[in-house]
Amino acid sequence: MSAQDSNLSSTGFDYVVAVTQDSINSTLAEYLYGGLPEAILCYVYNGDQPVPIDFATFVANAGNTDPFTVPDGTPSSDARVQNLDNANFAFAVKAKLGLPPGVDPSALPPIVVLKPGQSNVTYTLMFSEFVATELLYGPHDSMTWFNQAQPSGTSWTFSGAVDLDFQDASFTNLPADVQNRLKGVGDPDMFGVQQLYYDLNSSDLEQGFQFDNQPSNSVLNAFMTSDFIDTYWKALGGGEVLGYAAKQVTDTSPSSIAVTDVNFFTPDAVGSENAPLTLNYLCATNYDQLPDTTHAGFGWNWIEPGEVSQYDGVAALNRNTFANYLINFYNGNQTLSEYISCNCLTGDVTLVCDSPNVTYNFNLFYSNPTITFPASGSTIISVAFGSTASDECGGPVLGGKMELNSTYDFSVSVQENLMIISQHLVIYTYIRCAGSGAGGNIVDKAITDVYSIGVDDTGRIVVSPPDSNVVDNSQTPGQNGFLNWFTGVNQLLDYTKQYTQGCYATAMTDIPASFVENFVFPGGSTFSFSDAAFSDNQDLVAHITYADPTQ
Repeated sequence: MSAQDSNLSSTGFDYVVAVTQDSINSTLAEYLYGGLPEAILCYVYNGDQPVPIDFATFVANAGNTDPFTVPDGTPSSDARVQNLDNANFAFAVKAKLGLPPGVDPSALPPIVVLKPGQSNVTYTLMFSEFVATELLYGPHDSMTWFNQAQPSGTSWTFSGAVDLDFQDASFTNLPADVQNRLKGVGDPDMFGVQQLYYDLNSSDLEQGFQFDNQPSNSVLNAFMTSDFIDTYWKALGGGEVLGYAAKQVTDTSPSSIAVTDVNFFTPDAVGSENAPLTLNYLCATNYDQLPDTTHAGFGWNWIEPGEVSQYDGVAALNRNTFANYLINFYNGNQTLSEYISCNCLTGDVTLVCDSPNVTYNFNLFYSNPTITFPASGSTIISVAFGSTASDECGGPVLGGKMELNSTYDFSVSVQENLMIISQHLVIYTYIRCAGSGAGGNIVDKAITDVYSIGVDDTGRIVVSPPDSNVVDNSQTPGQNGFLNWFTGVNQLLDYTKQYTQGCYATAMTDIPASFVENFVFPGGSTFSFSDAAFSDNQDLVAHITYADPTQ
C-alpha cells in the first residue's frame, strides 16, 4: 500500500502533505545550523518576587557589571558580585537556539520523534549557546554566585511532548489571531520547516519541558521549568525574528487552491515492513469543514521504505477538490462551468400556419446543466445534457413540422499522468414543409483534449498544452432539386444550420490550456516536486522534497 492508493475522498480531507520523521529532522538540523538569534532574559527582585528588566538597563544600574562575565564561584566579597547584589539581581539567561557546538550531529537525539496514532510529538529543544547565572542568597546574608555555560561537546536540552492537535480544547480556546498564526493559514510558506519549528516552539503548545543542568531549589530552576519557554519566545519576538518566511527555491505563483484549515496527525504505518512514519498536515480548502483525526488512519503509507532516501514526503490532492478547481477556474473570459453552459442549448420551436404558408420560428438558449462529480472511476467531472423541442401545424400536405434536438456530453477523466477532456455536441433538425421533409445532425462535433502533467527542472508542476483531436460529422440534409424548388425546404435547412452553428461557434472550441496550465499545487513555495501523477483513485499525488530552509 503506497501513495498510489491515495483515496482522500473516502476520508473527507481536501489535501494532505505527509513528511517523514527523517526529513523533518534533517531539514530542521540544516535550519538550525544556519544560526538563530540570541536572546537575553534578565530578572531582578522586587521584594521577594523576580521581575524582568531590560538587560542594558540592568548593567547600567549594576555599575556596568555584566553578570555573564563574572566567573562561577566568584566570592561574595568581589566588587562585581556586590554590584549585582546592590542592583537586586536575581538571575539572567542568555540562550541561542541551534545545534550545540563540538557535538557530532549523529550523536544528538532526534529533534522530533513522531508518535503513531497521535497528534503529539516528542520534541527536543537544543541550543548552540546557553549561559545561566544566578545570585543565590543563603542564611546569615550569605551569597553564592552561580554562572554555568553549556560546555563545548555537551548538549543541554529540553525534551517533552508537544501537542499539535489544532482541534482540541487547549488550542480552540486560544485567541483567533493566535490560532491563525500557529496554523499559518494563508501564508504561502505554511508547510515550510520554519512554520513547523514555530508551531513546535509555541509556548501555548508546550508541555512539561525539563532542563536538568541547573541547581535545584532555586528561583532560576523554577523559572527554567515553568516560564522559560514562554518568556524566551516573547523575547525573540515570535516567528518573524526566526526568519519565519522561507525564501523560495524558485519563483512560485500563489497556490491555485487556498488551504483554509489545517491539523496534524501521525497515522500508523501499514503494510510494508519498516515503512516510515509521516507527520501529516491534514488540510481543508475553500472553507470546507476539516474532518477530525479519526478519519486520518488512511490505510496506506505515503512513503515506502525504498523511497525514504529519495523523497521527503508526499503531497496529495483530493480528486473532488481538483475537479472543483477545474470547473470554477476563470481564464479571464469565463469559467469552465460557463463554457459548458454555452454548449448546452435548449431549443424553442413555434410554427404558425396561414394556408398555404407556414412560418417557422425557432431559437436556442444557453442552459445550466447538471454537473456531476463521480465518486469513483477515472471520470472526475461529467455532464450529459439533452433538450428536445418540436411543433407542427396544418395537415400533412399543406402544413409543416419542425424538430430541434440538442445533446452535449462533457467529461474530464484522469489516469497516470494524463488528463483527458472530451466533449461532443449534436444538434438534430427535422423540417417538413408542404409534404416534403428532411432532417439530420446539422451539428455533430467532438473534441478530445489530452493534457500531460509533469514536473519541470525547477521542481514545479507543469501541464502541457493539449494534444487535441477534432472530429466533425456535421451533415447538410436536404431533398432532391424538384422538391427543394417546390417547397424551399433546403433553404430552410441551410438557414437552420447556419443559425445553430452560429450559436455554438464561439463556445464549442478546444478547451484553452489556461484552464489547467496555471494550476499551482498548494505548498509549491516551501518544497519542490519530484513527480506528479494521479493515484488509482484519481487523487493528484506528487513526491516532494523540502526547499532549502537556510535561504
